[in-house]
Amino acid sequence: MSIDQPQEKWKIEVNDRYQKVIGSVVALATASLVLPALFLREFLGVPKETALMPLLNPRVYLSWGLLFTSVILGIVFYYLSAKWVKSAWGQPVALSASIERLLDISFGLSVACFVMGIGALLWFIAPFLHAS
Repeated sequence: MSIDQPQEKWKIEVNDRYQKVIGSVVALATASLVLPALFLREFLGVPKETALMPLLNPRVYLSWGLLFTSVILGIVFYYLSAKWVKSAWGQPVALSASIERLLDISFGLSVACFVMGIGALLWFIAPFLHAS
């Protein structure tokens, strides 16, 4: 077992691809957190002097919760991914037995929370569009 080369280089390359997907999900989820305010101000023309709180409903809070959870799970994925790469290089890691399963779970849940968060956001926006 050499530390000059990873044990299974292809797995590290695949992990890099997963990291790119999670990077996109985290960036989109973070950007989506401002969409309700942007929608209300720019598309519905709510003046800047008017508070947005009365216009927000549980759908927005659900969306924010899911999107925030997606970001947190993405960060967890990055942390676990770094540990996994360390393991792939043959270095000891405390989580080595369960790390791949945790990577799969954090990846899947991050993507699922993002999709559901966008769905909740659309659920919030739809009645405003229908009323116009």
